[in-house]
Amino acid sequence: MTSPVPTSSPEARTPMALRKPLTTGVVTVMLLAALSACGADSDSDTDSGSSSSAPASSGSDSGSGSGSAKLPSAKTLRDVQEFITGAGLPCDNLTEDESAKGTPSEGFLGPADEDDTGAEKAEIDAWAIEKSGFCGETRSDLGGWIIYLPSDMKAFQENYRKKVRDTSADEGWRDKMARGKFLFGADFVVDPTNYQASKTLLQAGLLLENCDPAFKAPDGYRTQDAQASGCVLTSYLSDALDQ
Repeated sequence: MTSPVPTSSPEARTPMALRKPLTTGVVTVMLLAALSACGADSDSDTDSGSSSSAPASSGSDSGSGSGSAKLPSAKTLRDVQEFITGAGLPCDNLTEDESAKGTPSEGFLGPADEDDTGAEKAEIDAWAIEKSGFCGETRSDLGGWIIYLPSDMKAFQENYRKKVRDTSADEGWRDKMARGKFLFGADFVVDPTNYQASKTLLQAGLLLENCDPAFKAPDGYRTQDAQASGCVLTSYLSDALDQ
């Protein structure tokens, strides 16, 4: 499977993504603009029929803060799709096939397969992604949504912290580190291919992981501890023009 990087315009893209190029199969993490179909296997989550699972609901606490509010919970790809559409966003053509029509050209990270090298499998394991999928249309105005169902949310958040801080230190892009990347529910993660479309999902209750040590959300925005030490989950979406 590939590692995530969106394909909309530079202004719309998020600062980092988990994608591995389809041509090489090598997982890459990018911190610039170009970051971040019903195919799939036999799993019923992406079947065009109805799902027996309940849609997203108020879920478990995220983070260790004593005042942490509960994040939305969704156990399957279909449940996350229902959450996104419930927020008023188009999330059609749910698929686990990274090469399906409308998906990011760079693909998206998913469980390891037999074609992955040892290094690729180690990278995939670090993100602890049990299942991944995509819905929407990358090239549309609103873009699409890569969905991750981690088996270990703490490991996912800690690996994001490591990647973003390492890249920020190596490349000097601390302004990008301050923007956050992934939108978190209690047990799922959404990676929008259009950064500005993140606002709607934040209003629906998801939170961004921000690992900038100097970050302080403006008054009126929600902030709580992330599961990764030194990071927070926040409803604040910074504007690139403010960086």
